[in-house]
Amino acid sequence: MRATAICPASCGEIVQGMIGDCNFLITCPIALYAKVSVHLGVNVPINTDSDKVYYHKALQAVNKTLAFFGMDHLKAFVTVSSDIPRGIGLASSTADITAACLATAQALGKEISNDTIADIALSIEPSDGIMYPGAVLFDHISGRLRKSLGLLPELDVYIIDIGQQVDTEKFNGIKDLKEKNKQKEQVVKHALRLALKAFRQSDLKPLGNAMKMSAVAHQSILFKSHLTDIIDISDRYHAVGVNVAHSGSAIGVFFEKGQIPPEDFWKEIRYIMQAHNMSYRIIKTYTDSKGPRILK
Repeated sequence: MRATAICPASCGEIVQGMIGDCNFLITCPIALYAKVSVHLGVNVPINTDSDKVYYHKALQAVNKTLAFFGMDHLKAFVTVSSDIPRGIGLASSTADITAACLATAQALGKEISNDTIADIALSIEPSDGIMYPGAVLFDHISGRLRKSLGLLPELDVYIIDIGQQVDTEKFNGIKDLKEKNKQKEQVVKHALRLALKAFRQSDLKPLGNAMKMSAVAHQSILFKSHLTDIIDISDRYHAVGVNVAHSGSAIGVFFEKGQIPPEDFWKEIRYIMQAHNMSYRIIKTYTDSKGPRILK
């Protein structure tokens, strides 16, 4: 019994924060993928200890999926390959977990719902909502809020990766995180209203404004010294918007599909990064609203 599934990353979040006692984010799925293959059986070899260090969340997801279907007497051999950078806020762990759940269910010949995958993911760690297709309003801590917003517009995405890693679980355990979220609640409410309007009316302008508003408000929690300069230059070159990984170091710059930023834009990006004494790389990708899927 074998199957392989993939799950897209998320380029940070369109908006993230807390309203009342509800944590939430809006996903931003992109065309970077975790691929998980699962081989199930009574006598299959199991993963080595070194595999378990690298794959431990995917292995947890496989075992929890087997238990969900009452098939935990089976052994699993799991392989994970991913082009999602780890630890910079692109939902790499959630993508591993989601693809692992989907591949395990497929190997069993079972259907598994996005909600069940979300439940399994949240039982392992705070999770992005990328197990759902399109953009989703999602409570990444408890899962109480799960609302589909529809497909993301087709956008080219340029991720500025400075290679600085942030542990998601440690970030969400910050002692005064709740208080800091409260302080920016009104701005986050406004950003959320703009984002909802953008999806309702298929309008890029409020989408970009929501991204930037949430990104700037989050500076009080996880400061990115180069963010304001990146937003300024992106506005000047007519980018749709700029977002951040709210629990990571990545910054995403969004342009309309096929709108190629001129060389002067990249020269100014280089100047900004040099001024902030930061090494970096650019990862070019695009939005992907198809959700996780089985590879045939």
